[in-house]
Order: sequence, then C-alpha cells, then structure tokens
Amino acid sequence: MRFLAWMLMILISSWAFAQEKKLELVSEVENLRYKSAIEQFDQGKYDGTIEELNTIEKEILASQTKNKRNLGLISYWKGICYNRLQDYNQAIASFNNSIGFNYIPEDLHYELGQALFASERPEEARLQFKESLKKKYKRGVSLYYLGYISKELGQIKAAYNFFKFIDKLNEEEKKEVKQSAEIQIGDMYLDQAEKSREVFKNIEGTVIPQYELAYEVDKESSLAPIIQEKILKLQRKYDLILFNLRNGRPALNPPYFLRLAQEVGQDSNVTFSPAETTISKSKQSSLYSRTDFFGRYTFYVRDFFSIAPELRFNSSYYFNRVPEVYRNDNYFIAPSIRTSYEHSFRKKPASLLLDYDFNESRRDVDEAQKLKFSSRSHAMTLGERFNYFKSGESTVRLRHRLLQSYLADSNSITTSLIFEQINTYELITVLYYTSYDRMRVENNIYDIDSLTLRADVIFPRFQDWFSPSLGFAVTSTDPVNNRDVRGRELLLNPSLRLAKVFKKNWRGNLKYDFQKNSSNDDNFTYLKSIYAFELEYLF
Repeated sequence: MRFLAWMLMILISSWAFAQEKKLELVSEVENLRYKSAIEQFDQGKYDGTIEELNTIEKEILASQTKNKRNLGLISYWKGICYNRLQDYNQAIASFNNSIGFNYIPEDLHYELGQALFASERPEEARLQFKESLKKKYKRGVSLYYLGYISKELGQIKAAYNFFKFIDKLNEEEKKEVKQSAEIQIGDMYLDQAEKSREVFKNIEGTVIPQYELAYEVDKESSLAPIIQEKILKLQRKYDLILFNLRNGRPALNPPYFLRLAQEVGQDSNVTFSPAETTISKSKQSSLYSRTDFFGRYTFYVRDFFSIAPELRFNSSYYFNRVPEVYRNDNYFIAPSIRTSYEHSFRKKPASLLLDYDFNESRRDVDEAQKLKFSSRSHAMTLGERFNYFKSGESTVRLRHRLLQSYLADSNSITTSLIFEQINTYELITVLYYTSYDRMRVENNIYDIDSLTLRADVIFPRFQDWFSPSLGFAVTSTDPVNNRDVRGRELLLNPSLRLAKVFKKNWRGNLKYDFQKNSSNDDNFTYLKSIYAFELEYLF
C-alpha cells in the first residue's frame, strides 16, 4: 500500500504536466491531418486521440514516403495517451517504437520511466530516469524516482544520495518532491534504527528529527498530517512521550502553551483600586490598548507528578490623557509555578494541586506619566481536582496571599476558599465559580469579607461562524469594620463574548462587560461598560 501511495503522488504530478503537453504537440504538428487528434487530446479524450492517430499512421504506412519523423511522433503521442489511460504495457511499446524511429523528445525517457515504474519493472525504469536526469528534464521528480527505486531495491546508500541531491536543485525544481524525499530518508533511518541495538536512542535522536525536518518543508501540505501521524506512532510505540498519567488522565501534548493577545476597547468609566481597599472614580471614558502574553511549559516526572512554570505579562494604556485617567496606565508581570500529584478518588482521576504565584505591578501612581511600583504579592494555593459529579470535573482550592502596596496602610493578607465546577452537556458547557475571600488590611477600616458567584455558558459554534459565550457574576461584599457607612455592597457583572477562529492559530474575540456596584457610600458606587475587540495568536 505504501508503494502504491507514493506512485499515486508521482502520477498526480505527471497529470499536471500532461496539461502542458498539448502546446508542444501543436507546435510540432502543423499539418491539418492532425487537427482532430489535437482537439481530442486537448479535451482529455485519449481513446479518441489514439483512434485518430492510428488512422493517420495507416495512411502514412500505405504511402510511398514513410516519414520516420511523423511515425515517431505518432508513437510518442500514443505513448503519452496510454500513460494517461494507465495502459502501461501499450505505453512502453509506443515509446520504444518512437525510439526506434529516432524520435526522442526531451521528456520521452521520463514518460517511459513512469510507465516502466508503474509496470513494476524498476531496473528498466531507473535507466530511463537516469537518461531524463542527463537531459535535465524534471530533475527533481527524476531524482525522486531514482532514490525511491534504489531504496526498494535495497541500495540504501545510492537512494540516500539521490534524495539528498534534490537539495542542490533550484526551488522550482525541488519544491514538488522535497518533502516526499525527506520522508523517504526518514523511512530509511527508521528501518536502520529498528535493526540496531540502540533503537530508542536512534529513534529519538535521528528518525523523529528527520520526520520533523520533512514536516517543516510545508506544514500545510497534504503530506503534513501523514508525517505527524508517523511521529506520533513512534512516540507511542517507544514511550518517548508520556501520553497518559497513571490515573488515566491524559498528559498535555504538546506540553507547552503560548498566547499573545492585543485588545483595543472603550471603557465608559475608568476606575482603579490601587490598594484593593478603595475605588477611585474618574467618571470619564477612554479608549484603551491592552497587550497580554502568557506562556506555560509542563514537565512530567514519570507518570504521577508534573510541574508547570508559567509567565504572564500584561500592559494597559489609556488614550484619554487627563491625570485621573492616565494614572491607570499599568503593567504587571506574574510568574507562577503549578504542581500536580496524580492519584485516584472513587476510582476516578484526581489531582492534588500545589501552586505558587508572584505578581508585581507598576502604575502611574503619581500621575506623572511614569510607571512606578504599585504592588507586589505572593500567594500559595493548595487544591484538589476530582471527578465526583458525572457531569464534569470539580476543583477545590485554599489560597493564602500576602500583598505589599506602595501605600503601607494598604498592605493586606487574603485567605480564599474557591470551588470550580465544569458541567458538560450535549450542546453547551457551563463553568461555575464560587469564591469566599477574607481580606485583612493594615488599616483595618478596609477589612472586607466577600462572596463571589459566577457562571459562564459556552455555546457551540453558530453556523461555522462564531462561538458565543455568556457570563454573569455577583459579588457580595461585607466591609467588616465600616459596615455602618458602606453597608453591604453588591457588584453585578454580566458579560458577552463572541469568538471567531481564523485559520489555525488566530482567534478574534468581541467582548462586552457591564459592572454595577451598589454601596451606601457614593465613593464605592459606580457603573461602567467595556466594549472591546481582542486578537490573539495561540502557538
């Protein structure tokens, strides 16, 4: 089957060449007697072309002047037609007749080589492709045939040399066979590696890199998925990549994730909570630009433990350049380390989680259009991810965070208990988030207890166009030591997302967020709407 697959690929390239052939024939044949044959050939009616040529051939043989050039041309032309009809025995006979009449166009050896190759006469085919190569006709494909035939005959060194010689050709000549040749080299490496004593080392160090080199030639070609499948099968067969953890949970493949996003939006009421104790209201709107980068790589220690360093960088800039707005210009950098110990709970996959998060932000705290230290935090999280409910995965986390602010009175300690639930139904996915947060501030007038409930509904793609999602969050805040002034506060936050995937790695997101915070103290009451478009690239 593999032999036939590669043969089919080559025949497809020869079909494209057949469509160019007609112009050459027309220039060769100006006699009106060939007009009907030319029309039949141009329309792809190869049986009809052969009938017309047979009639002309009989007329020439019956005449007193048997023109060898015309007889050679007719034989050659019939050979082309038989090749397209996959009648290779007749094609071979016709091409040999053409040679006998000493009519040998530059492509004859190539065409004859194809017919011999398809008829499983590799030695004879190789001779013809060598002649085609000498005439510098379709050198890339001819070299590929020579390499493939040598490989099938067990002449590995010769095959390798033919395949590698393709690299020395110009881009136009090698582009149609370069990737296939690299695959063939990978196949030869694989055959040798599996016969060696150091099979694992050779598979990982030589064979897979060769297939990866072939893949890089053209990641969008029809051969690219075949190459990826070859690599995946080898990785599975020789345990070169961890695919499943000991509790059955799949390992991440690939183990890395990179995201770069650029967002542009309109904020109707730019607010900022510099110490997470008060909210400064600008009562002014502004366009803004936000750049976000996130990267993660997961390392596996055998099949039960993973450690994943993460890094996030986010930068925001407001275009309304009045002090109470541009003081919100900021950026933060947030490295993290996430670890997971895999085990089972009620005979289902579960994970014990231990995370560390660091965050340092800079903001225009002095309204001087210069970013300075704003806050720094350290957080430790202990959690458990498990499958108790049939509908989906659950996660419980306990987090302890220490915050150092540029305002000493705003330093704080926050302890949070978080529960997350994923429910997957036939058409939609619902994400639930619940968090109880207890924050204690250096200036205890700003101590708060808060409860957040959030639900996000992700819908399937709408008519292959975009994927919508709806969210709604409610946060109830209790200002423990300032309850008489502020009362119990309530923040409502509905949101809408429309996501559209472009090509393979690009995604666009239309966003809308609304926030309404109610408080007895006007300093903590506000309304705001955010409209934005985000373009992201996922590596």
